Amino acid sequence: MDPMSAAIQSRGMVLMVLVVLVLLSVASWVVIGSRAWALRNLRREVAIFRTQFSELVKTQDLAMVAEQLAKRYLSLPHTRLLASVLKELSQLEASGTLREEDLSSIERALKRTAEPLVDDLESGLQLLATTATAAPFIGLFGTVWGIMGAFGGLADSGTILQTVAPHIAQALIATAVGLLAAIPASVAYNALGRVVRRMVTDLDGFGEDLLILVRRRHLRSKD
Repeated sequence: MDPMSAAIQSRGMVLMVLVVLVLLSVASWVVIGSRAWALRNLRREVAIFRTQFSELVKTQDLAMVAEQLAKRYLSLPHTRLLASVLKELSQLEASGTLREEDLSSIERALKRTAEPLVDDLESGLQLLATTATAAPFIGLFGTVWGIMGAFGGLADSGTILQTVAPHIAQALIATAVGLLAAIPASVAYNALGRVVRRMVTDLDGFGEDLLILVRRRHLRSKD
């Protein structure tokens, strides 16, 4: 019996396991395709944003830079960090002279803004991790269940092994499908996870750059 026939002729618990694994696999491939495309575009836009920001900030203040970049990069996490810094900065300056200890308020604002942005970057990766971890065990469960049923039928009917061999093949296909779902999810999770970690590191670095700019320009201008 070929694997496709074994899968099609599966019944009961084995069939349910196969359906679950196929759904996990399809969902994983959707996540892989969408996240890979989104992160690819995001990396390209962030690289352009960082270059333009570095050039503009040499001659303009943060508010003017943010106004120019927000028109094109409104959805970038870096743009949102910049907006949060400017909002907090304007509130602090409205209440009086900006002091060194006020930088902690700006840093907290950065952290509050960054947390949901990091969650957005990691969106979908949890499904890949779950599929990579759970799919082989779900497939193994289907295999064990199917083999138990096959040998249980042999004991009840007293038929020869060739009679239950197709049922064993149907049970074993569950493990194979589990691995087929888990392997791409595991590879993609590691690959996309590296990209996300680099993006998070770059986002943290941009936040540090903003704090340095605020310290240099706004604290010194008040001295």
